[in-house]
Amino acid sequence: MHQQYIDPTEARLNTHEAVCAERYKGIQDQFDGANARLKRLEKILISACGFIIALLVGIALKIH
Repeated sequence: MHQQYIDPTEARLNTHEAVCAERYKGIQDQFDGANARLKRLEKILISACGFIIALLVGIALKIH
């Protein structure tokens, strides 16, 4: 039977790569969630600004 030898350094590197891949996946998931929240907030702020501008135009037109 042929016995396969795994170098300890290679084994540690493989484990490190797997752990880092999971860590980076978690970071990317958090980034995606924050990005979605920022886009939602941006839409709310743009809508609010539009409403305020329309309200001010309406007030200005009633004054004249």
